[in-house]
Amino acid sequence: MEYTKLIDVSLCHEYFNGSSCGFHVTPSPETSEILNRVGALCRIYDGKIRVTAPMNAFDKEEKFFFYVKASIAEVWNVTSFEGVAHDEFPVIVADYSKTTFEGREKKAIPELNRMFGVMFALELHIKPNESLVCNVTIPSKKLRWCYCVSGCYAERNLQINDSLKAEEPVEFDCVERSQRLSLYVSRCEIPIVSGAPSRFQLLDSSTSKVLIKSLPNASGKTLAKARLCDGTRAIVAECFVNP
Repeated sequence: MEYTKLIDVSLCHEYFNGSSCGFHVTPSPETSEILNRVGALCRIYDGKIRVTAPMNAFDKEEKFFFYVKASIAEVWNVTSFEGVAHDEFPVIVADYSKTTFEGREKKAIPELNRMFGVMFALELHIKPNESLVCNVTIPSKKLRWCYCVSGCYAERNLQINDSLKAEEPVEFDCVERSQRLSLYVSRCEIPIVSGAPSRFQLLDSSTSKVLIKSLPNASGKTLAKARLCDGTRAIVAECFVNP
């Protein structure tokens, strides 16, 4: 029996610079039943879904449904599904022309009640005699970064310099200062990307002397609440600095 490639889809996360790691994918019971019925071969590994099926196995359009869990814990903290309500379940729909993100009522997917740790679902729309080959990019959160400076620099007037953007640099405000700790929060949100080059430097405000040439980047492991200059509170990605 001659087989042909039906699906070749990779889940890629912006947090990992487009890598397909961090996901564990499982087909829904209905999808498994369809694939078994036609004798299709399904291989799932490292966020990749590869399906081969007998020639002319499908004579009409099909929808395949997969559930996705995080194989790396911090993926939960850095994944963003804008437009999906809190009481909805995020579903990524992929076909031959586009990828869309949508929210669906959880009661419409009853098997979720029997599953633990599912982040989102992937729905693939398949046409007869056509291979679906695509990369599905999962967006990373953008958060305000908060540098927590302790030690000998805690009480000094400091400045955080954006070494990557000279024309429109990211600016930071000191929202709290004490003998023990000072907090500097960015005025805008910045994407969180693992392994990205360092972009910020720590300067002495009075002399513009560079105190630390390369400050650590934010990660999905250190999220907290901080009070901003206007008195409101926001979720920030903390970076600890102790010279």
